Amino acid sequence: MDAFRIAVPHCPDGGFLYIPEFVSSDEEAYLVRKIDEAPRPKWKQLAHRRLQYWGGQIAERSGMLVPETLPPFFTQFPPLVERLRDTGVFSGSKHQQPNHCLVNEYEPGQGIMAHKDGPAYFPAVATISLCAPILLDLYEPKVDGTLPPEPAFSILQEPRSLLITYGAAYTQYLHGIAERDVDTPADLARVCNVDRLGDAALRQVIERAQATSTSVPRARRVSLTFRDVERVAPSLRLR
Repeated sequence: MDAFRIAVPHCPDGGFLYIPEFVSSDEEAYLVRKIDEAPRPKWKQLAHRRLQYWGGQIAERSGMLVPETLPPFFTQFPPLVERLRDTGVFSGSKHQQPNHCLVNEYEPGQGIMAHKDGPAYFPAVATISLCAPILLDLYEPKVDGTLPPEPAFSILQEPRSLLITYGAAYTQYLHGIAERDVDTPADLARVCNVDRLGDAALRQVIERAQATSTSVPRARRVSLTFRDVERVAPSLRLR
């Protein structure tokens, strides 16, 4: 997996893996269709995005997962859980593969504040991006715990790509998505993985925008964030 590694400072025992075209165009279309076909109650509407939980709910007080079976469009076609297991990033986790998926939908102008994922999960997260590219901003807290006004760097997540965050990068950096309709040249200048992008046309768009001070508009983006919730309530099953 070293060929996919994004080097970051201060993280000798962990970092970021970026894999373009982790799913095919046909698989992407199928996944988006299945997500959009989910019953309305499956969606949870938040102030700045909406989401779906698959694999169960995490109890607030205990941090334990009340599990349900992941759907076939994650386990059979396409076999996402198997592919993620084969990356090896979950080999040290209790279940050695993800057992939970959070689906987020971001429309232009929507985002999520910088945060860490917390102790309920094994310290690795695998995010598959669908529909449109997005900038993930990474922040390194100051010594006093406060955040700098600007990200340390950003990672451009292409449609169909996989981004894995693990080890020290998982615990040290906060991540978020800025709420804006366009990404400006200043935003794009922080992208650290332009040379790793699989879409040559998109890479040219980013390079041209950086060189000519051109902004890039956003579009609808759907993300599938897979984790291993290690503490599971075995006697409580939703279905």
